Amino acid sequence: MRPVPEVTAPHYRKAPPGLLADEFFLAGIDDMTGEQRLEPQALAVGLAAALIGELLLTRHMVIEDGKLRVADVAVPDALQERVRLWVRKDHSVVLAKDWLLVLVGRDITTLVRHRMLAAGKVVRTTRKRLLRKPLELYVPPSLSTAAAAGVRIAGTLNVPRALSTSDLLLAGLLRATGRDREVLSHCGPEVHDELDRQLRENLCPSAVQLVDTTTEVLVTAAVTPLF
Repeated sequence: MRPVPEVTAPHYRKAPPGLLADEFFLAGIDDMTGEQRLEPQALAVGLAAALIGELLLTRHMVIEDGKLRVADVAVPDALQERVRLWVRKDHSVVLAKDWLLVLVGRDITTLVRHRMLAAGKVVRTTRKRLLRKPLELYVPPSLSTAAAAGVRIAGTLNVPRALSTSDLLLAGLLRATGRDREVLSHCGPEVHDELDRQLRENLCPSAVQLVDTTTEVLVTAAVTPLF
């Protein structure tokens, strides 16, 4: 299948698709301590969804009736291409929610960290803790970077102005994993209402299904932990 454009809201602010999983990982970091605030399960599912989201943004994948469809066109990014080939070659897994679980099982968190390390977006460090195992952290060279996406999203919503396609999907995944409560904690109710409206009116069909599927997987995982 060749990339097929989806119909999106005409008032999207144009922006080149970014590396959504990298942005999601950074948005989960506490910009004061450098610690990852998302629980491992929520982080893994969120990163799996964000990787699929990257391929939705470049139109190498679509989600139709819950099923993940993939284009027969290579992707320049090595990790995106790895995921694309997994989906293209494995016909035993069809549903997007099942692919989220497959990616979690293949340690998508480590794969995203490695991509970010190679790009210099994070550095690996350890923090000693009294009578406890040292804490391994993956932090950006400047901790202010961790807050950048949240500040950008909040500022745009506060105007209000339409979020870029990538930022709106990122905001949807932050909401699905519960991270939005902290990232947007300083915002008034009008900002949260505006985000609700944009998620409802502006997300393309594939992105809506991706966010809903992420929420579904995490709700199920709360009852039956993934790990």
